[in-house]
Amino acid sequence: MPNIPFTIGGAERGALPLSGVRVVDLTQVGAGPYCTSLLGDLGADVIKVEPLEGDSFRYVDDAFGEGESAYFYGVNRSKRSIALNLKSERGFEVLTRLVKEADVFVVAFRPDAVRRMGIDYESLRKINGRLIYCSITAFGETGPRAHLPGMDILAQAMSGIMGVTGEIGGGPVKVGVPIADFAASYLLGFGVCAALRLREQTGHGDKVTVNLLDGLIASFANYLTVYDKTRVPFRRQGGGHPQLVPYQPFLGSDQRHFILACMNDKFWQKMLPLLDRYGDFHDPRFATNTGRVTHRSELCGRLEAIFATQPADYWLAELEAAGVPCGPIHALEDAIEDPQAIANESLTTLNHPIHGEYRVPNNPIRFAEAATGPRGYAPALGEHTAEILREAGFDDTEIASLTRAGIAREASTQQQNHTETAS
Repeated sequence: MPNIPFTIGGAERGALPLSGVRVVDLTQVGAGPYCTSLLGDLGADVIKVEPLEGDSFRYVDDAFGEGESAYFYGVNRSKRSIALNLKSERGFEVLTRLVKEADVFVVAFRPDAVRRMGIDYESLRKINGRLIYCSITAFGETGPRAHLPGMDILAQAMSGIMGVTGEIGGGPVKVGVPIADFAASYLLGFGVCAALRLREQTGHGDKVTVNLLDGLIASFANYLTVYDKTRVPFRRQGGGHPQLVPYQPFLGSDQRHFILACMNDKFWQKMLPLLDRYGDFHDPRFATNTGRVTHRSELCGRLEAIFATQPADYWLAELEAAGVPCGPIHALEDAIEDPQAIANESLTTLNHPIHGEYRVPNNPIRFAEAATGPRGYAPALGEHTAEILREAGFDDTEIASLTRAGIAREASTQQQNHTETAS
């Protein structure tokens, strides 16, 4: 994939931050593929190594046609695809050739499977001592669940996330997006960049591990220490916050919800002039956040009655004028058309040679000078097999032999070069 300048918002950008970094990506589903896509957005040459049948999530929906799922397209941009039979000796030889020239290797199999396949850290570091080896697991590499299959919903359940999500008195609710997968994506990307910096200092690679369970437990940073100190358990608060009041959705007279986020006493003081029209809220019990949390039911009940008298937009305008944090509650289709999201260029458009334009989230990491953002559509299965094999030193005769023998697979439909820029 060439290192080319590209355009975001009409302005030409500079060099790619991870230009020259090659990533060999053996991951499937969500966490690993999205992490490597983000690395690709930053300029890394990401080689997605797929089995001959492809990443299993190519087939999870048919939005782009059979074997062309929108889920796959959403998390596999900015990379190239090679299809290999790694169970064969010759296929494994191809992989080791790729590893010798790689900077980063990413795998998301259970520890026993990695060892069985011969792609564990100890084996691959013998091939390439500068390799940064990255492992994503569900629960970790040791312990009673290390050998068990895992996924986002199990990490949400076991981490406590589902235990604090949902309506008061209701059952557990999964976060609406695969938050365990994506938390792992972000953490691993962070780890990769740190490991590249460490390699500059030491001259050799290292192993970076993340797991879905730990990623979500880490998300309790503002809860866990409080619980450890007080031993008061946190329970579901619906849309509210166990530590802040009022910090939750309220309902306007038009049956539309909005958010009031009074996260400290300063904002509460700003609310008082507005509330003075509806009664006395200068009660000393409400003066501090601690008091408001203690008297949550009474205070929020009074606020609910007030907010039910006018439409949501009325209250949003009033609260904004008072300088109190607030906002609408969007459905996805509303969120991506919000003027702020448009101003942020939160989405960008990729152009697929067969399916045409489709939108994806932009890379949320922005630089003043350096280039970031999606650099190409999600590749077809084996779209770059021949190209990658040539780069690894295989000639055309060898490539033809590998494909005839069912060791490698090329895309059945020739597609345009995968170097178009994000619009």
